[in-house]
Amino acid sequence: MNEFTSKKLGEVLAFAIVGKEIFEKGKEALVQVFESDGVVKIIEEIEKHIATLTGLATTLNISEIAIPKSEKTSAKLREMLELYVSDQWHNPIELLEWLGFFEGAAIVHWKLVEGASKAINDAALIELSRIGLEFHQNLLDDVSTKIQAVGATKSTT
Repeated sequence: MNEFTSKKLGEVLAFAIVGKEIFEKGKEALVQVFESDGVVKIIEEIEKHIATLTGLATTLNISEIAIPKSEKTSAKLREMLELYVSDQWHNPIELLEWLGFFEGAAIVHWKLVEGASKAINDAALIELSRIGLEFHQNLLDDVSTKIQAVGATKSTT
């Protein structure tokens, strides 16, 4: 696996790490829209992604590339998150708006991994890409539905 693909795996790992942090730190607000069980299930699924990606980096002997890239990308994501959410961690609307941006970006990064995995014809990586893309697309769809409902409710109250 080349450096480009190794770095992209590090970037999608960063989205998993920061995604977990968002749902943990914003849990109080997010349970208002995802319900408690929903937030717990999302965190559990993200933890599986983190374990899979970290294990893959070790198995493929790309940890020295993927992990530093993950750390660098995680720092960037946290900076953007802080700028956007700031002190609004209690506000589910702000978190849903952020998640719309965040999940869209996660999908784009997974698309890069998908393209790379198909180009090198790596069946395991193709399947991992499918799982990552499906998770983030479903979450983005759910966020979009929930933010639309919030918009409808707020416009009539």
